Amino acid sequence: MPRLDATRMTAWRNMQATVDAARRAIDYDLRSEWALPLAWFEVLAHLRELGGVARPNDVADAMGLPPSSLSRRIDRLEEEGWVVRNHHPDPSDLRAVTVALTPRGRHLWREMNITYRRAVQAHFAGRLTDEEVTALTSTMSRF
Repeated sequence: MPRLDATRMTAWRNMQATVDAARRAIDYDLRSEWALPLAWFEVLAHLRELGGVARPNDVADAMGLPPSSLSRRIDRLEEEGWVVRNHHPDPSDLRAVTVALTPRGRHLWREMNITYRRAVQAHFAGRLTDEEVTALTSTMSRF
């Protein structure tokens, strides 16, 4: 294993700063057009990828978030009518809950996804050549 030297620490910090800057720019674009943050869009997007209905812990796992952080986001999305919590009696887990996209939530995701994709293109994908995407994908797959 290579030694953790100044070059590797700089690479780590640069990667963090680059991802953070791209996320802030994408968030800005979504807020500008929709008055909604990237964090909310990501919940809708991950829930959609999970089939539109999932347990909160599964959504949190897919997003790499602690469940408590996701819970607050789901609260806000539910207040707006974009998701709904369904309580299911489960003999093995009396707290069993799923979160489902509502028709309004699916519609919002579809509309916001246009802005999101445009922002990802502008702030990330459009700045890379095909070869750089391949190299980055290969590198990231090791993590």
